[in-house]
Amino acid sequence: MSEAAWWRHLRGDPTGFLLGDDEPGVVWRALTTLLGRPPDSPAVVRARLAARETGTAAGLLAEQNPFGYWGSPVAYGARWGGTAWHVIALAALGADPEDPRAERAAEKLLESLQPRAGGFSASRGRPPSACFTAEACAALARFGFAHHPRVREAVAWLAERNGGTGGWSCPELRHLVAGACPVACVAALRFLAELTPEERAPLAGMAKRAAGALMEPGLWLEGNAPRGWWAFAHPNLGRTDLLDALFVLARNGWPAEPPVLRALLGVLARQDGSGRWSQQQAVPFGEPAGEPSRWVTLKALVSVAAYGEALAVHRGGDACGA
Repeated sequence: MSEAAWWRHLRGDPTGFLLGDDEPGVVWRALTTLLGRPPDSPAVVRARLAARETGTAAGLLAEQNPFGYWGSPVAYGARWGGTAWHVIALAALGADPEDPRAERAAEKLLESLQPRAGGFSASRGRPPSACFTAEACAALARFGFAHHPRVREAVAWLAERNGGTGGWSCPELRHLVAGACPVACVAALRFLAELTPEERAPLAGMAKRAAGALMEPGLWLEGNAPRGWWAFAHPNLGRTDLLDALFVLARNGWPAEPPVLRALLGVLARQDGSGRWSQQQAVPFGEPAGEPSRWVTLKALVSVAAYGEALAVHRGGDACGA
């Protein structure tokens, strides 16, 4: 969809807000995922390098100890101070994948993750969980470790693991909706979005399983939705929401099925007069709740860019009237 076409769905121009210098992690991700700039373009490289020094991701990296950990290496999954959650947050907050500190953190996490085979557990002695495994794999893939043997083994475990209705089961009972874990489905699609189309092809079954588990209940636009489903936030650690799901469906090229278009209408209705979206829930490492969020706005705009044209056709016009 052309930029001119999807821009008509907005109530205002969020460009200045989204591309401000104080959060370069948002800037380079917006340039690549929304505006189609190549990864080696000068603007992208400049913003990516700036993310090492400025913004939320830079602040987290400044707290990393010299050995590459946060907290104790044994307690890598401690909420929210362990290395695992910091690596997942860094991936979500636009840390430079080539920053040596981020690479070192990913390496240290891979050294610590238990058990040593199959999926990942958030703590020693607990069974591996699909959602934590998918979240960790997505973050590790962002930092260049998608083909690490341990990540590949965890992805194979995910692909083969029996789950609930169409998705994955989860030891976190608060995550379960009809026996399946939406967090795992969204995180699995987030991992797949980090791969090239050629790399995704062998995992088409996993993509269909994850997306199907979201689409089968119609993205929970009616009935009992997952907890916090309409409370948009970023970064989503150990949780997910409707916008998160729409964003990863868009990044994986999922077609504009009726539930997707209805979800987009709901998202568009939540923008403010300046074409921005707010952080609707307080989350670890996130922007202040109740205030406009660059990251939530970026995810909404990527979704609008992917599905806005289909929505305009569906409604018989060029704008959604939101």
